[in-house]
Amino acid sequence: MLRLSAMAMCLLFMITACGPTPQTRELDLPELYEAAPRGPLPEGVRPTYYKLDLTLDPAQTRFNGRVTMDVEFDRPATGFWLHGQGLQIRDVRVSSGTLENAEASWRDVLGSGVAWIGFPRRVSPGVSRIEISYAAPFDENLSGLFRVEEQGNAYALAKSESIQARRFMPGFDEPRFKTPYDIVLTVPQTDVAISNTPIVSRELIEGDDMARVTFKRTRPLPTYLLSLAVGNFDQVNGPAMAPNEVRDVEIPLTGYTRAGKGDEISYALMMTEPMIAYFERQLGIPYPYQKLDIIAAPQWPSGATELAAAITYRESRILYGPTSGPAARRSLLGIHSHEIAHMWFGDLVTPPWWDDLWLKEAFASWATGIVLNELEPDGGYELEAVSEAVSAMGLDSLESARAVREPITLNEDIRNAYDSITYDKGLAVIAMVDSYFGAETFRPALGRYVASFEDSVADSGDFFEIIARETKEPDLTKAFRSFVEQNGLPTLETELQCKDGQTPQVKLKQSRYKPLGSPISETRKWTIPFCLAAEQEGGRERHCMMIDSESATMKLAGEETCPAWIMPNAGGRGYWRFTMSDAQWALLAVNMQALEPAEALTAIDSARASFEAGQLSLSSLMAIINAGSQRSEQQVLNEAISAYASLHPLLTGNPEALEGYQAELNRIFMPLFAAVEDPQTERDTLMKGRLESFLGRVGNNAAIREELGRAANSYVGLPVRGDVRQLTSDDFSTALAIGMQDGGKPFLEALVSSLDDVDDPTFNLAAAYAIGENKDPALLPDILDLAMSGTLGTRETYSVISGQMREHETRPQTWAWLRTNFPAFIKLIPGQRPRSTPRLASRLCYPGAVDEMETLFETYGDLAPGYERALAEARENIGLCVAFRNEKEAELVNYFSRLAPSETTPDSSN
Repeated sequence: MLRLSAMAMCLLFMITACGPTPQTRELDLPELYEAAPRGPLPEGVRPTYYKLDLTLDPAQTRFNGRVTMDVEFDRPATGFWLHGQGLQIRDVRVSSGTLENAEASWRDVLGSGVAWIGFPRRVSPGVSRIEISYAAPFDENLSGLFRVEEQGNAYALAKSESIQARRFMPGFDEPRFKTPYDIVLTVPQTDVAISNTPIVSRELIEGDDMARVTFKRTRPLPTYLLSLAVGNFDQVNGPAMAPNEVRDVEIPLTGYTRAGKGDEISYALMMTEPMIAYFERQLGIPYPYQKLDIIAAPQWPSGATELAAAITYRESRILYGPTSGPAARRSLLGIHSHEIAHMWFGDLVTPPWWDDLWLKEAFASWATGIVLNELEPDGGYELEAVSEAVSAMGLDSLESARAVREPITLNEDIRNAYDSITYDKGLAVIAMVDSYFGAETFRPALGRYVASFEDSVADSGDFFEIIARETKEPDLTKAFRSFVEQNGLPTLETELQCKDGQTPQVKLKQSRYKPLGSPISETRKWTIPFCLAAEQEGGRERHCMMIDSESATMKLAGEETCPAWIMPNAGGRGYWRFTMSDAQWALLAVNMQALEPAEALTAIDSARASFEAGQLSLSSLMAIINAGSQRSEQQVLNEAISAYASLHPLLTGNPEALEGYQAELNRIFMPLFAAVEDPQTERDTLMKGRLESFLGRVGNNAAIREELGRAANSYVGLPVRGDVRQLTSDDFSTALAIGMQDGGKPFLEALVSSLDDVDDPTFNLAAAYAIGENKDPALLPDILDLAMSGTLGTRETYSVISGQMREHETRPQTWAWLRTNFPAFIKLIPGQRPRSTPRLASRLCYPGAVDEMETLFETYGDLAPGYERALAEARENIGLCVAFRNEKEAELVNYFSRLAPSETTPDSSN
């Protein structure tokens, strides 16, 4: 928490601890501003109960509310701090002891939504009742309580996480305050009303077109899990979740979609009970709520939010309709299982403050792979979890990277914790510990942790204490904390030593991973649960040890001769990278097919990272990537493709090198594409889609582009001769992007026009991304005008501008435009996006870019509270790009220029 000044401390003492006085002095705003908490609210004051009574008509622009809260004071008080943002406060009343319905004052103090309620006289310790009546506008940018219109219907929805409940109700908007709620909504008679609990009554209001809907009292909840949804929803009753060996009551299951989309939520409903039952069995704790609603929101600022018993999704992530492909199905299962896991991790047990966000998000992310692997053992979901962990290493390679658990002192910094460090590094650390110590040790302890803090809050200290006691494994907690509480990731320098007559050994040295040009300078060590795989005479052995010093030596016990190869991340479960000699990398490339899938995936990542750190030759890197590309697993192929894609930006300015690069992509990947061109399995379909997208977009394959471009033209209503391919949701992104790049302005106009005719949320989302992939600078003014018109939606405005900042051809003009139009752009994008806007500049790769970016945010930073974290990341990414370009561009250009086809090369040459 921020240290208060001496003046502020005296002020707080005066407020809470002065002697008897008949009346209190009305505090000046400067005094309140000095004393106001910038982070957590002060101790000694807490809510114990809320009644929330709102009148919500989505057809209107404003709503009315009344909140009754019981507040407990540990000391005498003349007022208290709470949250409320953008609310028109009409009346505040306090009842406590000698005060009966007395008028109190409300003062808005901080822009982050910190407010002060002042009492006319001091109240005694104990519970006081506060009643507040107010009004507020519906938000238009998907924050707090917002309204949207879709296909002629209006909907109101509440996005409470993380600190947005304060936008629609006064209260204690922090996760540590878990209280029961009584919720009453007055809504249009024709509309459906949804909240966290079942409906007790629905009463029509005589002489009005409104209905008063009363819900059952909730279990204790924090404000960020409140659900409010009103509109013309289709209601689909799913199969009730039957009692089982853990739960002895039936749970109603219901799906809600906007009008006309009810059929498309059936698949999600069908898959819900198996997921719920799995978590109940694993944790030994029944699903904690009285019902479960699955809500497909017409618009939602994130993919989904785990609102207790009323999980709410952006409809493109949870609906499964006639055009949906297998990638969409898997995406649906992934996000759905993640949100269901939250019913225990986050909802039933809640972190008290946002620096412990990982206790809900990392565990829900880890649980996704576990449950889906149980439901579909051949689906490769645990391998996808490894891929997500590897993706987090990119952000964790920055000096400015957050730790998984890092103190958060400002309200403006809270949303910065929602990143791949929290989600993906967190899941990687959990998976590493689970793998090393064994599921039979770790998972029962996890269930007892949840049971110990049911309906309450728990921080990292609580978690580590329970896990240490239950597992009786002190190294488990040491390893956990070493990865959770410090930023960065280790790289292990690995040297195999073999001498005649001696047991082979591996010398290990750990240090923080540092790419070329990195400002990282400090030394650091981790407690690493290290495992290595080695091949000996056709057999495979696993060797493990706990490394807690800078250097260590691992004896390969039982090995009599030198291993044919070593893999310094057995099972691919370790959250580290490794380096080896080029000779050892060459052996690993030759034996790539002998590796487990996760090992192959992490080998590609470590090779790429070693190259980016200046520790591996380009030829060795290409050998590893090309060997990995021949694996049969889609996730390993994705990693090989990502490694190739990382080289592309350094070649865009050299036509000959780019041509050679694209020729090499087609040489390596076209035979793989041909093998799955007529897919017979879901795996083949997924492989085909990934290869087709990469070869079409990056490899510039003419045949693929022609086929998908024709299909895209047909889909948006442009004339096409002959038969065309039918597109699924998995194809939309690639096909529309190619149509946009090859079709220019006529395609853009047809695409925008088709949005009124195609009622498919996946198509609408893909359309925005496709527009953002325009490569024609001449078309950019039209695209910028379209993005700023609001026609596509607030999320899509950000997507289009972000896309044009990623494209080499349009980046300079888009950046110039953004620097001129930044205030107008900020007003149009979703409320949680402004803090991230410095990341739009992350692809800039010239020395002056940092100064330009910093000047922009020196001028307009107050429009993007919390931007500092993203600015530090973008500054570092620009510096790393410049350093990498200076060091490696010539080598890469020379390498791929030699691969460019000559005019005399026969067509059949490879």
